[in-house]
Parts: sequence; C-alpha cells; structure tokens
Amino acid sequence: MNETRYREVERRLWASVGSAPTERRLDLDRLGTTVRVQEVGDGPAVVFVHGGSASGANWAPLIGHLTGLRCVLLDRPGCGLSPPLAVDLSDAARFTAVADALVVDVIDALELPTAHVVATSLGGFFATRGAAAHPDRIDRMVEFGYTVGARLTHLPISMRIATLPGLRHAMTRLPPTRGVVRSIMRQLGHRAALKDGRVTPELLDWFLFLLRDTPTMRNDSNLPRDLISTGAVSPYLPSELLAEVRCPVRFIWGERDPIGGPDVAREFVAQFPAAELELWPDSGHAPWLDDAELAAARVSDFLHKR
Repeated sequence: MNETRYREVERRLWASVGSAPTERRLDLDRLGTTVRVQEVGDGPAVVFVHGGSASGANWAPLIGHLTGLRCVLLDRPGCGLSPPLAVDLSDAARFTAVADALVVDVIDALELPTAHVVATSLGGFFATRGAAAHPDRIDRMVEFGYTVGARLTHLPISMRIATLPGLRHAMTRLPPTRGVVRSIMRQLGHRAALKDGRVTPELLDWFLFLLRDTPTMRNDSNLPRDLISTGAVSPYLPSELLAEVRCPVRFIWGERDPIGGPDVAREFVAQFPAAELELWPDSGHAPWLDDAELAAARVSDFLHKR
C-alpha cells in the first residue's frame, strides 16, 4: 500500500477534469465498517457506486461535466482507500446481504431520507439489490453498461482469469503495468477512446496506481465464483427481485460492451417495472469514458425529472 502515491495520481486526475472533491469517512452501521467518500457539487444528492477493481475516482471524467447535483463518490469496502469488510464475501448468502445493505447504509450515514444512485457493472449489482431491498430509499437510478448479475455472453480475458482461483491469486500478486491497463481498456470496448485520447493519461495513471498501490484488486477478487458465469442466468438478480425495483431507472448501455451486448441489455431491462434503455452504438462497457459530456447530460436530465 502506497497511499501517498495513490493520492497524488488521484489528485492529478481530478485536476485534469477541473474538480477538487472534499473527502470524509462515513460510519456504516449496518455493515459495521467505515468507507471513504469524496463529494463534489451542490443540489440533490447522488450516490455513485463504481464497478469492480475501481474506486470513486473512476467517475471523474463524468463528474467534470455534471452541475446542479451533490455527487457522493463512494470507495466501496476494500476498494480505493476504504478498508475491507471483516467477512468472507466469497460466501454467496453473506455477499448478497452486504449488497442489499450497502447503498442504504451510505444514505443513512449521509443522514438523508433518500438519494439518487448512479452505478456501473459490479456497482450496478449493489445498486439494484439495494433498490429492491429498500424501495423507499432510492429516488431515481442510472446504470451504465452491463450490470453484474445479468445474463452473461462473454468474459474478457482479464475477467476470465478472475474466475480461476490459482490464476486469480497470482494476478493480484503481480504488479500491473501501463500495457496491462491499456489492454484492459481495449478489452472493455474502449479501443477508439484510448486511441484518440478520450481515455486520458491521467485516467490511465489513476487506474494503474490504484491497482499497484492499493489492495483493491485483491479485495474485489474475494467474491462468489459463480457471480460471473458465462451463458448462465445468474441467481443473484432473479426476475422476482428485479420486479421489486420500484424507482425509475435509466440504463445507458454501450453496444460494444463485450460482456453483454444489445440483446442482453433488452432482456435484462425489460424485467424492471419502470426502466428505460439507451443503447449507444459507439460505446463500450463504461459509456461515460466514450462521451463524458453526453453521459453527464443524460444523467442530469434524468435525475432532475419530477
């Protein structure tokens, strides 16, 4: 762990998008832990939940274009600068109980009755289960890209490795390189954005040193092995659970998302009572990296609706 170096590359990332978040720790009573959050802006509160092997700074390109919202950027437990939970999350029952509680625990710690939520990938799993378990606490929700728990058609090689215990542990012990980080971005459907600079050097450095200097990847590898199973309908987000998500949801899904394409998106979104789907033809797994300005406009438009 090299917190000093990680903080410096994170600071440079935020500076590159013209932001300087404040930071604090929240005590989560349900989960019995603390988490780090960063906050930017004023307005209705929005809790941002990042995906796997990432942290709240993952959202920096999007936040740089958002106004009129109080953006609360969570480092999930064990990610970024939040300590891990003192439980074994590879146990499916324990993991789903944590997922049900995390978002509402953060909302409670912020002393808010309700909040909006923006999430992606594994973060979308936490957000969806939280919205189903506590339907009166989330106002509106935006989910970017494939949500972990939807039917899976393909796993990029970096994610396939994460499902194999021996290789998974070896991967978390080897220091990543810039080449590895760029390869992950290409595997996630962001080849064009990487080539033309939309995925910036500051973002790549943040990702590299997040993986090098924090235990994020190791902690996020300690999840149920069947959470991501190619070709399977996951038991973690069954249809009956999705039917309990009462808040309006906007899905922004890249047609070039290699984990699940348009057919998966339509099938998944159709199971929500009040959801709409936007398919972006030139976007990958994290659409805000392909067009941060448009993504911010679509988030703002949806969350300000009454």
